[in-house]
Amino acid sequence: MASMLIKHLTLPSSLLVFVFFAFTVADAMSIKDMYAFCKDTDDVNFCLKYIGTDIRILAARDLHDVLVIAISQCQIQLTKATKQINKVRQKFIGPIGTRRLYFCGKHYSLASAFFQKAYEEAQEEGLESIAQLSAVDGSHYMFKCEDEWKNNGPIQKSPFTFYYTNVVELLSIIQVIIEKMYG
Repeated sequence: MASMLIKHLTLPSSLLVFVFFAFTVADAMSIKDMYAFCKDTDDVNFCLKYIGTDIRILAARDLHDVLVIAISQCQIQLTKATKQINKVRQKFIGPIGTRRLYFCGKHYSLASAFFQKAYEEAQEEGLESIAQLSAVDGSHYMFKCEDEWKNNGPIQKSPFTFYYTNVVELLSIIQVIIEKMYG
């Protein structure tokens, strides 16, 4: 019975090791390098959660690839925030709530265009700092949505703060990447 339990406990670990070695690129960043990178960010656990666990990190060769992943994670957060608009629409049915949701939807659409531009720029060698600027521009539109919940009517907690906060944290990771790339 005990040997059967040990087999069941070691199988997932063995499978994880197999997947890591079978699917990683030979010149990819090591887990140790990824952890060392995340230690240089403001929030190690956040970095490991959103960058270190992204399946694409297994093929990341350098900080350029990590930058592409970080900007992609910004896009993912924005997409989740946009989907959240429809989920909370019933909760904010008055004129102020309806206006705020419309405002956020409009500004998230603009933010999406900037994050897409940043993603495309990040894929090109030499445009990394330009990509960072585009991502920051996208985050400004997300901030305008956050700010809308404090203006033009009673102050309400934005239902999108979680996603905006994640983007701000990802931007701080992008800043670390740019600093490491360009010294």
